[in-house]
This record gives sequence, structure tokens and C-alpha cells, in this order.
Amino acid sequence: MKQKKALSLSRLMVVLVSGVAAVTALISIFVFTTLYTAALRSNAATGSEQSVTQAANAIANYTADTNKLLRRIIGELNSSDDSETLSATFATMVQMRDDLASIGVYRQDGSLIACYADNRRRKASVASLDLTGMEADSTGVYITPPHVQSLYMDYYPWVVSVARPAELTRYGGVNAYVTVDLQFSTIAGYMDDVGIGQRGYSFIIDNAGRLVYHPQQQLIYSGLKSEDTLPLAALPDGVHADGSLIRVIKSLPQGDWRIVGVSYLDELVAQPRQAALGRILAVVPVVLLILLAISVLVSRLVSRPIHGLVDEMRRFEQDAAQFVYQPVSGTDEINVLSGSFEHMVVRIQNLMAEVKSEEETLRKTELKALQAQINPHFLYNTLDSIQWMCEVGRTDEAVQMVSALARLFRISISRGADLIPIRRELEHAESYLIIQKFRYKDQFSYRFDVDESVLDCLCSKITLQPIIENAILHGFGELVEDGEIVISAKADSADVVLTVTDNGIGMDEAQCHAILSHDQSEPGGIGIKNVADRIRIYFGAPYGLSIESEPDRGTRVTIRLPQTGREEP
Repeated sequence: MKQKKALSLSRLMVVLVSGVAAVTALISIFVFTTLYTAALRSNAATGSEQSVTQAANAIANYTADTNKLLRRIIGELNSSDDSETLSATFATMVQMRDDLASIGVYRQDGSLIACYADNRRRKASVASLDLTGMEADSTGVYITPPHVQSLYMDYYPWVVSVARPAELTRYGGVNAYVTVDLQFSTIAGYMDDVGIGQRGYSFIIDNAGRLVYHPQQQLIYSGLKSEDTLPLAALPDGVHADGSLIRVIKSLPQGDWRIVGVSYLDELVAQPRQAALGRILAVVPVVLLILLAISVLVSRLVSRPIHGLVDEMRRFEQDAAQFVYQPVSGTDEINVLSGSFEHMVVRIQNLMAEVKSEEETLRKTELKALQAQINPHFLYNTLDSIQWMCEVGRTDEAVQMVSALARLFRISISRGADLIPIRRELEHAESYLIIQKFRYKDQFSYRFDVDESVLDCLCSKITLQPIIENAILHGFGELVEDGEIVISAKADSADVVLTVTDNGIGMDEAQCHAILSHDQSEPGGIGIKNVADRIRIYFGAPYGLSIESEPDRGTRVTIRLPQTGREEP
């Protein structure tokens, strides 16, 4: 199964740090934008309210001063009997104040009694004072809407009239209205000075919603612009946010005027927010790049020793027995892991050596036990044959069998050695063949094809005998013609190849596999498997035993051994 590739620690750290930084930046930008927008809205509302309040206070102070002026004029009218002196006094007042257009006295019905200006000729016919539908303020003062004054020849200023009722003794205690006509440009100047952004503006309405002053009043009168003032009359004083607009309404303490300031949220809020957000977005990528570089550096410092430790573990997996650990240094945690892994490697290698030694010892013990099981059986059959030869008088043949048996067991014992020269192994095989040929009444023949250069090389003892025995018992058992066994020993590069070939009935592939896989159901299989196991134990995995066989075409068993270990004299 293909192992799924996992994400490395360094990449994981970079991804996590980058992800956390990006998420933190996004959350910070969102929170900042939200809070900053709320702060801008609050500042815009506060700034607009302060501007309108400032204008309202200025106009309120101006009307309060005008009220004082009216009281003074009323006082002058009631205290002076000299018309010329009174006219001179009022003319001086008008002359000293640029905002004062004229002073007038009107009857209750609005007809003019007298008017005073700076050396101007009054018209013969003038308009009357019209206060119809107007309400006085708490001080009893009336303030008219702006209008064109038409009292004097060639003089038509845009004024607002401030009227105050009074009982004038000069005119026989008549109830009259004393007025001052103020240049409306002064009040307009207060309104025009109100700064609420680049597009914001302020205007004046009365309690009925009628427009008193507007900076674009001419456009409104000409129908090129509209200002819906009626809904504003119903709103209380304060800040009113409506969509993209902020409206601030402030009533004057004198008269029925109300100051309205209009500001635009996109100018006071959206534009500063966009500018701040643009600066943040310009800085955030730089910060993210710095964080990314730092995370890459930190990940390398942390992951490099971990990668080294992982590489050492992989090398240990590939060749645990020959592995030599190179300690990895790093942080305290890495040093602890490295020391623990080194201790584990030494412990596992010791355990592997112990297990291997125990397995080899156990296997050799088992093989010796199997060998001990085979030898008595063979000895019994051979002695039974010798007894039969003696009984029938074939003493010479019995003597040969006894001699071959003695040589067979002498080589088998070999002073306790497990490895013997190939020369002695061939002698052992020949002794066995001599005995078996007597037993089977010359039903087979044998011959040796030996390269003398390999006779002194070592092999495990009793290697050929189980194979020869298998050929005799199973290869020739149902053979009609005489059998033949050929035993060869040849050099093959740095190896020695021993072969045992017979012309017996042969085997199929399944039978060959059963013999080599220790199939207990096959008689004689224990012997061949025994040989294969001993070769692998003594000489290693590359060496061993193979079987080539076909039914009715014979069998060839090949044994490959290293050219090693010459017997000492």
C-alpha cells in the first residue's frame, strides 16, 4: 500500500504561522474598520453638532445684542422731545454699525410713523410692517423673514426686521412697534462660516418649516435645487442620521428660527475610512512577508535537527544491524530525543544480536536432533541388510558394507565439527551409495564428476546424503529401467556448486515446493529441508539449495556454497 505523503514540520509551521497571521490581520482589519467607522460617525455627528451650535450661539448672541439695541432705542424715543436730536442720534447709530440698515417706528396696524437712516431720502409711499402669523419669542421680540427693504430712494438692501412692541409717550402713549432692519448678509456670514466638510452646509428655517436662509437660496427659488424643509420642522433638536446624511437641528432661544446643518457620511466617514484602510492594506503585506520570513527561519532552526533525526531513523530501519548513529544536536528537547534514540538503537541492536544468537543456537540444536533421528533409522536398515548378507553367506559383501558404514559414521562424527571439507563429504556420499547399492541389489549406478580445486573447501556435513537418499527412495521407486545418480562438484566464480542429478520419475512444481517448504507429508522432505536450513545458517541467505525436476525426466538438485574455509592440516 502506498503511504500517503504527510506534511513536513517546517511547512506545517510556515502554513500555521502564515494562516494565523493572515486570519489575525483580517480580523484586525475588520475590527479596526468597524470601530474606526463608528468613531468617524461619532466624530462626524459631534463635529456637525458643534459647528451648528457655534453658528446658533453666534446668531443668538447677535439677536440678543439687537434686543438690547431695541431697548435703548425705545428709551431714546421716550426720553427725548427734540426730533432733530433724536434723528441725529439714530443716524449716528446707523452710521456706526454696518449691519444696521435703518430704525423704524410703526403703529399697531403696521403703518409707518417714522424711520431713521444715514442721510437717506425716504419714499413717499412705503410698505407697512406685516407681522401677520408671526409669534413673538419669550422676550416679546418678532423677527421677520428676510426681505427687501423699500423705505428709501435708490437703496434696497436685503434685511431682516427685528420688532419689539412698546408704548411710546412721544406719540401720545400710542402702542407701537419699534424695529431695526439688519443687513441679512451679517447673519448669512455666520451661516456661511459653518464648516461641515467640503460639501456640508447649513441653513435656517422657522418653526413652520419655511426657509429663512439657504446658501443656495437663488437655486431653490429658481427651481434648480430643492430642500425638503417641512419634515425637519417636526424633528426635535439634536443629531438625526438618515442614510448617507447627518442633519443637526438647533433652535434659537429668541424668535422661531432653527439652524439646520447638513453633512455627508461618505465625505466625513467613507473617505477617511478608505484612506486609513488603504494605508493598512499597504502595510499588512509587508508585515505578513516579515512574519513569513521569520516563520521560515524559525521552522528551519527547529525542523532541521528533526529532519536529521528522521533521516537517522530511516537509515536505522533500512539496516538496523550495521547502523551507526550520528548524534543530532539542537534544542534541549531535540537533544533529549537524540539521546533517547541513541539509547534505543544500542538496546535494539543488542537485543537483535541476542535473538540471532539464540535462534542460531536453537536451530542448530533442532538440526542436530533431526540428524540424530535420521542416523538411527539408517543404521537399523543397514545393520538389517548386513545381517541378511551374513545369513545367506555373502560375507565379502557384508565386510564391504561394514567398512563403508564405519567410514560413513567416522565422517559423520568428524570430531564434533559441523563443517568438513568437500573431499570428506564426497567420501561420506560414496560410502552411503555403496551401502544402498548393496541393499537395493544394484538397481542403480552412480558416478562422480569432481573438480579437484574445490575438494578442500568446507561445507556442512551430511549435505549430499539426504539428497541421494531422496533420489533412491522416491526417484527410483517406480522406475522400470536402472537408475543413475551423477554427483558433481565444480567451481563457479567465487562459489562452489554441488549437484545431484538422477534419471528417476521426477516431480512436479508443487512437489518441489513441498519439499523445500518443509511439508511433513512428504517422506524424506525433512532431510532436504534440513540441508537447506543448515546451508543458510552457516553461510548466509545468498547460499542454499534449489530443485529442478519434471515428471518422467528426472531431478537435479543444486547446492551453492562459498569457496571459503580451508581445513587446517
